[in-house]
Amino acid sequence: MSDITHIHPKAEPVRIHYINEWMEKRGVKQADLVKQLHVDKGTVSKWCSGKLPQETNLIALAAYFHIEPAALFRHPDDDWIQRLFAGRSAEELKRIADTIEAAFPRQNGTKG
Repeated sequence: MSDITHIHPKAEPVRIHYINEWMEKRGVKQADLVKQLHVDKGTVSKWCSGKLPQETNLIALAAYFHIEPAALFRHPDDDWIQRLFAGRSAEELKRIADTIEAAFPRQNGTKG
């Protein structure tokens, strides 16, 4: 019989966020977050190890980085595409997609 791994009911699952990448992109060190957000260095260390910050800290982090909280769950290099598409009409989105397809056709000639 195969072993089944049980997760402790109170254990928080590992969440994927990109706080480390945002820090690197903005040249921010853990000590900067401790000072600016008025949190313990252990708290920031946990975030950098993958722990999900509480909602109030997510909001504070986003404000510090001048981004929306949801952007913390996207790599900073991918964030531009969200801003490009935000608030666009269906017609504009189709034109964007058509322009990209025309500029960068697939090698096998098929459309996305």
